[in-house]
Amino acid sequence: MKLGNKFDRYIAVIFFVTIVTVILTSYFTLKDVINSHNKQVQSAVTPLFSLVTSEILRPLNVANFMAKNQFIIDYAEQAEIEKGYLVSYLEKIAKSYNMVAFIALEKHDVMLNSTGKKTSLDGENVEWFHRLKNLPGEQFTDIGNAEAPHLYFDNKIHNMDGDFIGFTGVALELSYFARKFQEYNDRFGFELYFVDSNNIITLSSNKMIKSQSHHRTDLITRLSDLPWYQSLIKNNAADNNLTSEVMYTTDEGLLISQMPIQELNWRMFIVSPPASEQSAYWKIFIGRFMLFFIIVIVFYMALLTIINYLKSRLIKHAETDHLTQLPNRSHVHWRFDEIVKNNENLCLVLADIDNFKNINDTYGHLVGDDVLRIISEQLSQTLRKIDVVGRWGGEEFVMVLPDTSAEQALIIVERIRKNIAAISFPISTTSGSFTTTISFGICELPIKSKAIEDYIKGADKALYQAKHNGRNQSVIFN
Repeated sequence: MKLGNKFDRYIAVIFFVTIVTVILTSYFTLKDVINSHNKQVQSAVTPLFSLVTSEILRPLNVANFMAKNQFIIDYAEQAEIEKGYLVSYLEKIAKSYNMVAFIALEKHDVMLNSTGKKTSLDGENVEWFHRLKNLPGEQFTDIGNAEAPHLYFDNKIHNMDGDFIGFTGVALELSYFARKFQEYNDRFGFELYFVDSNNIITLSSNKMIKSQSHHRTDLITRLSDLPWYQSLIKNNAADNNLTSEVMYTTDEGLLISQMPIQELNWRMFIVSPPASEQSAYWKIFIGRFMLFFIIVIVFYMALLTIINYLKSRLIKHAETDHLTQLPNRSHVHWRFDEIVKNNENLCLVLADIDNFKNINDTYGHLVGDDVLRIISEQLSQTLRKIDVVGRWGGEEFVMVLPDTSAEQALIIVERIRKNIAAISFPISTTSGSFTTTISFGICELPIKSKAIEDYIKGADKALYQAKHNGRNQSVIFN
């Protein structure tokens, strides 16, 4: 069993060293992959640029098309208009491009949109009309509709003489942009900020824009209000507008990219966290670690089962007598040491088959082996589970009986002795049979400071006395 315990320790040490090595290797490998992937992540920015440009320029182009539609211009110049007809036109635009379309005509004092809503231009909610009318330029972007914030693309309408007659354009819900950018935000943790020429944030992916129009001073969010921008300015004091480079890194490890949107005179900033803070990589790491952990546990349990099986087979083979299938001396020694630790007294018995040499000489060694096997079965079947019986050598057996006095042991071995004396042992070479007997030597000593050799010595003396007295009897060592 000492060999088995040592075997256990070696396997455990090797296994856990292997596990720690693999985990550390995996961690540092993944760390290197994350660091090198910082630059590769930027390749995902390119399709993001295309997406943003497409989603912003597409409604802008639709608004331009509506503003230059000559049929609408001529119709708006009439003295009277059929508002339902214009609403029908706006509905077709909205359905075709999945946007809200609108038209505001100064002459007819009306604003119509594709939802059928009609509003007077003198209304409080249409203050944008008069504000934008007096501004230079033909195209404007604005945020409006307090109930459901929209990004509006407004285009001035002019008649054939170049006179201003109103506005037309389209609007998209801010949540529409949020849905479009959600995939990037989920995968990489990107945040998007759109900034106009005055460095005012007109749109962002983290919904920080208020629901009211952004031109109101109490609701303005400037680029300089953002912590990451302040960090960039501190590190790029000579370039306050951040125009000399396309990509920057903050002290916190944030990666900042920017792209101009010339059609609107905007800039788009893409703020991506360090790779180590991006959920995609942690999902990969945690997912693979959990998979690895499960595989390791399964492998460990399988390995443990196999090791225990092989160890038990090895121990059984190494510590079992081949002929009788009883434990050998090595196993008895180990069991004796275990019993001593957990019991206050024990009794050791030595048993020896009487005249065994005569059996071998008369009937042959094969018959002698049969006798050893039969007597072994008798010994093991009669004793308790806590007792130990083993082959000590030749025709000699040993029994260790925990928590048993010599008098109690005498009762046990006397029963065994009488049973064996009554057995008719078959002769394999003939149809005959014979009988034999067995003698016992019993030794009980105080457990403290006693070794198995002390018990063997006492039991051997008692066994010698039993042989001397005529065999087929049990003697207690005194």
